[in-house]
Amino acid sequence: MSRGFTVVIGIMLACSGAALAADRPPVESWGKPGVSFDQYRNDAVACATIGYFRDVSQDEPAKRFIRGFETADNGLNQAGTPNLDFWIDLVQRVRPDRQKRELHAIQVGDVERCLTDKGYRRVALTRAEEKTLARYPRGSEARHRYLHALAARGAVE
Repeated sequence: MSRGFTVVIGIMLACSGAALAADRPPVESWGKPGVSFDQYRNDAVACATIGYFRDVSQDEPAKRFIRGFETADNGLNQAGTPNLDFWIDLVQRVRPDRQKRELHAIQVGDVERCLTDKGYRRVALTRAEEKTLARYPRGSEARHRYLHALAARGAVE
């Protein structure tokens, strides 16, 4: 492979990566101007707890999931030799990944309503802020403090 061809491929990959980065939505957080760090953390934990402990058993995605697996299990337990391919086909029809995503969206909606009720609003981070945030390990005190600084600034839009 010639050096010129390698350089062209490198440029194409760099440009496509930049285009993909430009197309993706910005990272979002939640902000409330003037909020103290302690209040910010308390509100975050309180709202996250609502979503985490939500009883999803009566939500439609959970019901579809359970009905689908019951149907698949009934098919597997019929008289005769169990047909594993048939069972796998039935499970795939349940679309468990989709049901999980829908349940997750319900839980996230609960958390977002809680934050909104407490006076927070969604904040889109700039690309520079995203890069800075990426330097902090998830769950770290430094990451929480950085997000708080963004959340509490007066210029939150």
